[in-house]
Amino acid sequence: MVQTVPRKDVVTSGAPEPGDDGLPAAPAGPLKRWLSLGVRVAVVVAIAAGMVWSVVDQWPQVRSTWLGLAWQSVVLSVLAALAGMVANTMAWRAAVRDLEHRVSVPAALRICLVGQLGKYIPGSVWAYVLQVELSRRAGLPRARAFLATLVSVGLGVTAALGLGLLSLPALREAAGGGDYSTYADSVRVALWIVAALFPVALVCAVPRVLTALVQLALKVLRRPPLTHRLTWPGVSRVVGWSALGYTLFGVHLWLLANAQATPGVEGLLRSVGSFAIAMTVGMFAFLSPSGLGVREAVLVAALAPFLDGNGGVGAAMGIALASRLIFTIADVLAAGLAALSGVRQLRRDAPTETSATPAG
Repeated sequence: MVQTVPRKDVVTSGAPEPGDDGLPAAPAGPLKRWLSLGVRVAVVVAIAAGMVWSVVDQWPQVRSTWLGLAWQSVVLSVLAALAGMVANTMAWRAAVRDLEHRVSVPAALRICLVGQLGKYIPGSVWAYVLQVELSRRAGLPRARAFLATLVSVGLGVTAALGLGLLSLPALREAAGGGDYSTYADSVRVALWIVAALFPVALVCAVPRVLTALVQLALKVLRRPPLTHRLTWPGVSRVVGWSALGYTLFGVHLWLLANAQATPGVEGLLRSVGSFAIAMTVGMFAFLSPSGLGVREAVLVAALAPFLDGNGGVGAAMGIALASRLIFTIADVLAAGLAALSGVRQLRRDAPTETSATPAG
């Protein structure tokens, strides 16, 4: 007979869910297989096209700034962005854990780092759709993966808005116009979004309230309810990892600004706060790949004062666009390394999973 070893990437500790019970799926017909392949190819092509368009579209504006950056600043900036992505992955994993499932770190990295490439397709939801599908393939029920994404994003917004308080004085000044009149409207919109979201985010971060929202979502999805309430330690882990991720993203921006001027500690705090707000507000630019345009307006308003004698607003825009290019590079590196680890895992486990022992 054939002995198999159960998957160790995902451990389901909750009750089986209808439609996601982990049983082998019925064999798909040729048409379904071809359609599935076609969809996968279309998604890959769309992501690749979005990434190429993002780079080509920004290059004329960012070229002079990019060529003026020291390679050490670029390398450190990429590493900071990668570390921030890993921290956000750990936040998602912590949310999964509080939703009664466990996902190994390698599996979580593959799900989140490959899934985030969906943000290069216009429409903010595609990264989350891809993440849920990758979770299902790893053995996590769709409903729990979807809820983990909602919880991690929601609590991540809470963390980001909290860090965003560091940059509010600068953004309020930019919203007044003056030297930043080009970006004043975008900054005002960002501030209104922060003002409206932060109180709601704080209330929803309370475990009792968050549990009620999750139970409601499970009821709508016709899935079994949670068997326990979400906890303060669980919520704290998600918020803590998210805050670390946004802080590292701010460090990534500060390293680029530091290559042009000397923003110091104040510039570091402002970089962390402005980047957290910029990424949060970028989520609401539904038709823009990864919040293109909205994010840059907030970053320019925050960075320009430190670059007043080194190019001013023009240099700030160059750094903001260079930041986006570096994030594109980091996204590719992170997804590639995560996918490579998955291939190695499959090769390592294949002999064990198919090994046969004599019957009787």
